Amino acid sequence: MTGSPVNVLAVVDGYRLTGPARQLLASRGCANALITLAIFQRSPDPTPFIMAVRQLDVPMHVVPDRFPGDPRTVLALARLAASTRADILQTHGYKANVLAAIARARIRRPWVAFVHGETWENWKVRTYFALERAAIRRADRIVAVSHRMARVLQARGIPAAKLRVIHNACLIEPRPDDTPVAWRADAPPIVGVIGRLSYEKGIDVALQAHRLVTQRYGDVRLWVVGEGPERASLMKLAQRLGIASSVEWLGYQEDPQPLYRRMSIVLIPSRSEGLPNVALEAMAHGIPVVAAAVGGVPEVVSDDQTGFLVAPGDAARLAARVLALLADATLRRKLGDEARHDVVARFSPEARCQALARLYTEAVA
Repeated sequence: MTGSPVNVLAVVDGYRLTGPARQLLASRGCANALITLAIFQRSPDPTPFIMAVRQLDVPMHVVPDRFPGDPRTVLALARLAASTRADILQTHGYKANVLAAIARARIRRPWVAFVHGETWENWKVRTYFALERAAIRRADRIVAVSHRMARVLQARGIPAAKLRVIHNACLIEPRPDDTPVAWRADAPPIVGVIGRLSYEKGIDVALQAHRLVTQRYGDVRLWVVGEGPERASLMKLAQRLGIASSVEWLGYQEDPQPLYRRMSIVLIPSRSEGLPNVALEAMAHGIPVVAAAVGGVPEVVSDDQTGFLVAPGDAARLAARVLALLADATLRRKLGDEARHDVVARFSPEARCQALARLYTEAVA
């Protein structure tokens, strides 16, 4: 991109510092793009996301969102978009995408809608995502985080001419002197699963696989990192499976990097995914990933080269791959080494910035 900087008003929900939020903040340094955030806030107190934005000194507007469906939120967003000097409106998440569609007539700017994936934990959330699928049809460009997601959107009637694929970037910069724990034969065996505790993340499958693993290696620990609506039922499942004493529930972690450094293997047992930041982060730490081949996961993890892929819901195969890695330190090191090099080469922040630059040039043309 050349010429004057493109001003982007990026609209996003403002509670936790989620994967999409981290990707958005990382793109603030992309050449020739000036990003201002519009953040929905329901609580009167600063949220973890808002505090992170303030620490980074990113320009920000807070859009009050008093309750679900608050009509004043739509009006506030429309007024903000009309009053700023933004060249592009960029939205992330179902709330931002739906509200932008409602206010489309008053937002006379190119609109770029980002789609990061869907969750299915209850009827209300499923309804929100159904509304999002209808809403994004009004956008000028629709960005999917994986080619698989783009194909699904196209099959649902989204015109291919509007669709663009921009992968997430690996935001972890490996240190040459940081030897991954996964490479050490004497490291205590810790298997990690990181994600929201909801149905689509497949934590129940990870628990079933862990039961099979502990039958062979009784000292293996499973760390479950995250919060969500299924926490209580998952803890009961661990009790029924007889593995409660070897599972640690670590809750939501604002910064999971210290945990990665102690993990030998990372599981991604999801039933649905966009393009998981967990895979990128684990690979950057040199940790072998065993993942379900769903969504954009196969675009990140190469089976038998940088990790292992299994069919979604196949706890037995998941356990077999974990057991193979636990039994072979050389294999763990080989896959971890390949993963580390591959993710840095293919998913760099610079590559994502270049893709965003092309997108912005298209949108303002």
